[in-house]
Amino acid sequence: MIKEIHIARHHGFCMGVKRAINIAQETAEKTEGKVTILNEIVHNEAVVERFRSQGVGQAFSVEEVEGGTLIISAHGIAPDVIRRAEAKGLNVVDATCPLVTVIYDIIKKVVPQGYYIIHYGDRNHDETEGVVGYAPDKITVVSSPDELPSLPAWTDRKLGLTVQTTSEMAKAEEFKKAAQEKWPHIEIFDTICNATNKRQSAILSLAPHMDMMLVVGSKSSANSTRLAKISNELCGRGYLINSADDVHEEWFSEHPEIEKIGLSAGASTPDFLVEAVVQKLVEFSGGTAQVILPEKKQRIRNVAKSAG
Repeated sequence: MIKEIHIARHHGFCMGVKRAINIAQETAEKTEGKVTILNEIVHNEAVVERFRSQGVGQAFSVEEVEGGTLIISAHGIAPDVIRRAEAKGLNVVDATCPLVTVIYDIIKKVVPQGYYIIHYGDRNHDETEGVVGYAPDKITVVSSPDELPSLPAWTDRKLGLTVQTTSEMAKAEEFKKAAQEKWPHIEIFDTICNATNKRQSAILSLAPHMDMMLVVGSKSSANSTRLAKISNELCGRGYLINSADDVHEEWFSEHPEIEKIGLSAGASTPDFLVEAVVQKLVEFSGGTAQVILPEKKQRIRNVAKSAG
């Protein structure tokens, strides 16, 4: 039976996500004519659906957009895409996370100095595609240390290493060491964002003490899926859930040994989704579960009290 619900110290919206959503919301409210978001403003289904319900369009290529304003998502985009959009006469509003643009700035600075970039990340992620677009012939994307042996020694090149902002810290450190072993002359640029560090560190502290960990976030969110993966590795029951609808009472009725539940959320997950999960868990406990949370989360505290 659920006795305690522990909220991770760091969870939910990060600065870049809040900024992108605010930019998109303000643009939608103040701009006359058609407004379209390129890809997903952030990787969360509830947020994406909210903009759709407000009449904001969504496209997955510039070629799909005919007129109006085009918003670039928090994950960024290749500069060539922006040039194509402007060439079509679109008004481009850039909501790229400033911590993603840090990688752009590094590339724009060091590539003209003769550097070749190894970028560690998911080659199919929006962020990675945007990064590669800044120097497509000077960047190799690598997703695992297993890919390193097949790459050249490049002893005659200056090499730099950048890392996707939402990478798993432990895996990124493993990759950095492997890259330095292969290329002792490689220069490391630390580009994992602080929000990712904090959310993963909070999971590392919490999950080993829990009987179950729930991470609220969409499957399309890289940072959410990594939080769930880390949670599962540490406590044996770590699950990614999209919303409270994915939490089922039989999980707990059939496993009465589950008493302590840890709860976190990806950096693109709004608070109202987390609050709904807390409320459902409290209801499943018969209103008796204690909600243990860090300070400055009064809204969740109030939701828990009302559910009890």
